[in-house]
Amino acid sequence: MQNHFRLLVVWLVAVLTLAMIAIVFVAARPISVRAQAYSDPHGFFTDGTDYCTLCHEMHSALGKSLVRSQVESSVCFTCHDGTAANSNIKTELNLDPNTNAMHQIAVDLSNNAGSYQYTEPRTTAGIAPSGPYACSQCHNPHGATGFVENLRAFYDVNEYVAYPATPDPYSLCWSCHDTNKIVNDETIFSGHKYHIQSKSSPCTACHYSPHGVPYGKLVNFNPSFVTPSGLNSGLVYTGLGPDHGSCTLVCHGKDHQNTVY
Repeated sequence: MQNHFRLLVVWLVAVLTLAMIAIVFVAARPISVRAQAYSDPHGFFTDGTDYCTLCHEMHSALGKSLVRSQVESSVCFTCHDGTAANSNIKTELNLDPNTNAMHQIAVDLSNNAGSYQYTEPRTTAGIAPSGPYACSQCHNPHGATGFVENLRAFYDVNEYVAYPATPDPYSLCWSCHDTNKIVNDETIFSGHKYHIQSKSSPCTACHYSPHGVPYGKLVNFNPSFVTPSGLNSGLVYTGLGPDHGSCTLVCHGKDHQNTVY
């Protein structure tokens, strides 16, 4: 009887020891995973990571697709506020909408609580839906798109871009903007066709930061190939009302000195 009792005790001790080892292993595993350094949370997911929880919450998510926040961009700003990513998109989308221009991204920030809406009815000029948009309409947060910045379509940012061409260098832009209206100058700016087709100037030459800029009409010149004019030391755009503006800079080999469009 005593031998049976001793065997039972030994068996219970062994079972409890194995159980404790298993508990410690399971509990330690996610901690070690979280401690791992990673270069990009957008993709390369495996069963051994919990990167998904950076953006998703399994049981108490407030947004669609188990996204942690009801406003998608708030999740993006967890990193894209300059703390964990090179870009500070949060600042670009929190400009004063009365004096700046931003793509109509749904945000919940101090200057744009809820959803940002353009204050100028003519800003979109019928060349794009009125929005608001989500970050994921242009970017695939899970990566592996084959395009830079996890963009969902091709967007050529070189200095000279032949247009029209195959593949279309501005496929991303045309996913919202009306191709014919822009290329055929049926917008409030009548110089798109000249710049895009005649001078092979890319969209990024004049719309360098697509999120938000301290000028009207999302005008912000690309410093990589737009240089200062002989008149000054900077790149100058001056708004002259809802339909016009002037540029003082050097672009496609020409010095623009207060050139009005």
